[in-house]
Formats: sequence, C-alpha cells, structure tokens
Amino acid sequence: MNSRIAYLAEKTVKGEFWTETVAVEYDPMDILLSPIEAQAKRTREYILNQEPRVLPENALTGYLRFDGSIPGDIFNRMGHENFLRVRDIFYAKPVNNLTTFEWQHSVADYEKVIKVGISGLIKEIQTSKEKHTDPARLEFLDALETVAHTIVDWAHKCALKAEKVSAETKDPEYKENLMRLASALRKVPEHSSESFYEAILTVYVIYAFVPDSIGTIDRYLYPFYLNDISSGALTREKAKEYLAELFLMLQARISIESDRFYRGGESHFCIGGYLQNGEDGYNELSELVLETLMELPTWIPQVSLRWTKKTPHSVLRNVLDMSRKDPNNRIAFVSDEPRIKGFMEYAELSYEDAVSYTMVGCNEPALPGGQILGVDTTNAARCLGTVFHKRCDDIIKAESFDEFYEIFEEEFSADLKEAIDISEAFQRVRARDCNIVSSMFFRGCIENAKSMTEQDSMTKYSAVATLIGLTTVIDSLSITKQLVYDEKIIDMKTLTAALKANWNGYEELHSFIVSKGHFFGNDDDLSNEVAKRVVNTLRTVLGSKDNYWRKKMMVGDLIGYNQHNKWFGDELGATPDGRYAGDSISFGRGPYDGRDKEGLTALMNSVVKYDEHGLLTGPSVTNMLLDEKILTDDESFEKFVSMIEAYFNLGGLHAQFNFVSEETLKDAKINPEKHKNLRVRVSGFSDYFNNLNSDLQDEIITRTQSKIC
Repeated sequence: MNSRIAYLAEKTVKGEFWTETVAVEYDPMDILLSPIEAQAKRTREYILNQEPRVLPENALTGYLRFDGSIPGDIFNRMGHENFLRVRDIFYAKPVNNLTTFEWQHSVADYEKVIKVGISGLIKEIQTSKEKHTDPARLEFLDALETVAHTIVDWAHKCALKAEKVSAETKDPEYKENLMRLASALRKVPEHSSESFYEAILTVYVIYAFVPDSIGTIDRYLYPFYLNDISSGALTREKAKEYLAELFLMLQARISIESDRFYRGGESHFCIGGYLQNGEDGYNELSELVLETLMELPTWIPQVSLRWTKKTPHSVLRNVLDMSRKDPNNRIAFVSDEPRIKGFMEYAELSYEDAVSYTMVGCNEPALPGGQILGVDTTNAARCLGTVFHKRCDDIIKAESFDEFYEIFEEEFSADLKEAIDISEAFQRVRARDCNIVSSMFFRGCIENAKSMTEQDSMTKYSAVATLIGLTTVIDSLSITKQLVYDEKIIDMKTLTAALKANWNGYEELHSFIVSKGHFFGNDDDLSNEVAKRVVNTLRTVLGSKDNYWRKKMMVGDLIGYNQHNKWFGDELGATPDGRYAGDSISFGRGPYDGRDKEGLTALMNSVVKYDEHGLLTGPSVTNMLLDEKILTDDESFEKFVSMIEAYFNLGGLHAQFNFVSEETLKDAKINPEKHKNLRVRVSGFSDYFNNLNSDLQDEIITRTQSKIC
C-alpha cells in the first residue's frame, strides 16, 4: 500500500469520507406536472446540485448519495414513499409471528454498462420507445432517458472538479492522476470502456445509483486487466491502487454513526466460480482483488470465494490462509456445485445464467442485473406451536407417524401459503413506487418499460423463500417419530403434556432427548428420512410457479442483520427437540445448539441426502467455530484445508469461520475491554464481538467447535 492509498484508508476508517448531501429547493410548480415528469425533473436537479468529492489524493471520483427528497437508488429506497411506509410498520416486526418485511439486495449489470456505456443504454431506451404505445410506459422511458443524460452530465461535472483540483495540486504524480481522471470522466461512463482504469471508474460512478453488490468483478474487469498488463499500459501495483480506491469508497458509503459501518455484510461480491466454458474462473485478477482487500484496514466489502471441483487445491489453501490471517474476517466460501445444480435443475435457469451469479448482502445469490425477490423472512417453526399446543387432541389420536405427519403437513403448508400471501402483499406495496434512478441498470426494465419495482419488469432475478427454524422443525419431528412411534418410550399425550409444562416435571425426559435424541446432521436414517420428507413438502408447496414472481423459489435459512430466530422463538412454545418456550429457533444449515455429535462428514452426508434437487440453495450460512491453533500451527492448518475441500466435495454449500476458542469467547463476554479487536462471523456478516448483543454472543459461544484431528 503506497502513501496515497494509506492516506485515503486512514481517513476512510475514521469516517471522514462520508458523503454529505446538498439540499435542493424544488420548484413548487412541479406539482402541475405528472408524478413521473416531476420525479425526472427533480432527480436531474438533485444529482447536478451535488458536489463531487475530489481530493489531490484521488484517482477516482463520482459517488453521490440521495437524501430522500426524491425516490433515489433501489437499495437504500430513500424517497420511496410506499416502501418506507410498509417498512415502518412491518420491518423487523413479525406479522402473526410468521413473516417479517425484509430488505432486498441486488447487483447492477456493470459488465453491460462497461461494454456499451450510458450512450448504449440511451439507444436501448429510444428503441424501446418505438415498440411501446402505452403513454405510461413511454413516460417512464422518457424519465429513464432524462436520468441517463443526467448521469453523463454528472460525470462531466466531476471532470471539471478534477481539473480544478489538479490546477491547485503541486505533487506531479497527483496532478497527473487528476488530469487522467478528468479526461476519463469525459468519456466514461457515457461511452464504452477501453482500459482497466476506465472500466473501474465506470463501476465507481454507477455504484452511486445501485449501491449494493459490485458482482463478479474479477470476471468483467479481467479482459481489460489482461490487455493492459500485456500491452504495458498497466502495472500490477497501479491496478491495486485503483481497486483499493474502489473498495475504500464502498466502506466510506456507510456513516461511522451507523452500526453497519463496522459490519461486513455491505457490498458483498464474489470471485472465482465456473465460467460459461465450464472452467474454473479464478484468475490473477481474483488474486489481486483479495490481496488488495487484505491490505486495507476496512470492514467493508466482504467477499466470497466460489469454489468448484476444478478449483486448484493451492487456490483454496491460499484463500483460507488469507481468511485465517484477516483481522476483519471479510472472506466467506460458497460452493458452485450444489448452487448451480439448484439453479438449473430446480429453478430451471440456463447454464449461462446459473454460472453468472454472485453473492450479495449477507449471503444471498443474485444474477447480474438482477434482484433478490421472494418470500420475506418466515418462521418455519410456527406450525409446531399449532400442532403440539393447539391440535393436541388430533395428534394424540394419530396411530402412526404417517397420520401424525398429515396433520403437521396441513399446518406447515398453511403457514407457507400464508407467508407467500403476506410477502406478495408487501411486494405489491413496493410496486407502487416508481424508480427511475436504478432501473436502467437491471435487465428487462428498459425492454419492458417498467420500473424494477413492478411485477414482470426484470428478466434476471432470483426467487427465494427464507425460512428460519427448519432444523427446529426437522428435529422436533425426528424426536416425535423416535420417542412416540418407533421406540415407543412415551405416548403423544405425555409428550404434549411435557411441552405444555415447558418440561417442568419432565426433566428426565428432557435429559434423555438431549443426550439420546436423533437430531438432524448426524447422518442417521431416522433424522435423514424425516428431513427428506420435510423438503419434499417444501417442494410441493413452493415448487409451483403460480406466485407473484412466477418462478420456483429456492429456500434459504439465514437471519442477516436481524435476529429473526430470536423474535420467532420468543412467541413459540416448547418444542419436542428439547427447546424451551421462548428460546430462539434454529437458523442456517444443519445442527444447532451443540446437537451435532458425529462431525462434519456426517453433517454433509445428511444435507446431501435430504436436498437431492438443490431446493435449499437460496440464502444460506454454515458457521464453523475452529480451534485457535489453526492460526499459528501450520500442520493443523493443512488438515483444515483438506477438511474444507472434503466438505465441499461432499456437497457443502457454504462455510464461514471463526478461528477462536469457546473459552476466549466466554472471556470476551465477561471482560470485553480485553478483547476490543475480536471480530467474528455472525450470520452472513462479520462484526466486533463486543458490538453484538448478549443473545448473539451466546449463540456464537454455543456453536460446536469443529475439531481438526
């Protein structure tokens, strides 16, 4: 890291590069215009009234932030009146303890903008105008065109600022950087990029209008990198500078006053993975991206390595080595094998689309130029409360597990359908907002002349259902089958009585369940059979395209920034898996609360067996707590690399690591002043352990430590 980047990094981590907004006084006569005309006019005025940040140390610029006075970018939804209204009522507030309104992540089609420029998008808008006759659609396209021209004018304004600062700068290197910046901004993003620098500058400028994931950056920038390196127009060190400045902007986007400033779930992107030719895509630019990120003292962005069966062992080892040495814990790992199978065999995507995905947000898969849509975070375990606490008479009469399962399936299916209905209602409210700032960067919106908030606007998006508590469901059914129907240790009447008493007076039964129960993830026939049956029910209910999104929904199980597993558990009575009333329910893939007894191989065997079709390849996390000696003991580390490689070969979908002992975590909770720099992976993000509330700290402490033999 040279002195220029070191200076920018220091200011960034101090929160000094937070982008202030310039308030605009709009003409009250705008009320006489149609809503979309007024929005286009005011959007132009707002953007061109913002002040570019250009310092002598800058080689890139172009970021701006929306203040809510107009409908801004699609991620923050500043100014999106209907979205904000429903957010205030339902965000982080479960409806009927079933579903809670959640945010949506996306990734702009950066590769397309780099190739055709804003001028290419304007041509597409004009072509679309020739095909549409509906006045509302034509008005929307006119608004898009206005914003497109405005983005070009914004880049030119940034160029003027760069020229001005250059004239005042004495350092010859900085002066040259600024003159190059001014010249490039007069070309891109208006026109297609011809160099690595122009391509990365295009990403920098466009990010302001879709400030979420930057996608598969090592793919769409690689041709420019390779060409410039080969011709001598670019050095590896200069490429690192440009990447570093881009990454610093992603961190600076968040205010230091926000708890998200220190979290690693913002601007998530991917490297590696299968290419369209079937080869592994990890390349020298992938390596440079990681190397650059690891040199920065930032927390954002986070990156996932997409592992394939063609990923060299040396690559996995190198990235895992970076992960164990990264004090800010920014690297996670996903496997292409189950996800691409899920995309193609279950979600029916083409191979071309399937291999193009990236990770966004906390760990959601998204297609370039697409958004994550679907069922908002849902309590999969709510049905257990109905079955075991409200339908006791019915299940006591069930003479076989099959008869019992029919009752469970009835309630489970009803809950899933209700969750779909609620989420579709949320989506209809979102659709009332018109977005003209971001929509041109998403596939299908120009062609269909629709805001990306509207139904059938985009051609590339992922449909998902995020279900919390699936393992709680599977374990509860498995224990019921084991105790009541297979081993006949107790009858259903006794089990329901124990649950209603919250295990008071049934301590011996509770102890037996915890120690002798068949819990999912231990690769025993009973729990595997139950898990597969639950997944088949999910496929039946969710597998239809007869929903708002008209796509099959892949299932995820992560909680993101919000403690859905706690909120849902707060209102849920005791469950047969030994959980007490009010305790949190499960999230993520596999066992929880120390119930995995047979190791990682058994866990993966269970997962592979119960998800044969790739249904459960939506937003998902698998947390691993690892022995601290992996940080310093090379022999243990080598065994760890082989273990993770075997894990992915067995069908593992995701992995993220905390290289810290349970003892250290417990001490950090008691003596936080001694562990101020301890960062941990939480769900799909990392954060300082001391920043987490007590419940999240306890959840991390109780994760079973993976042993390296």
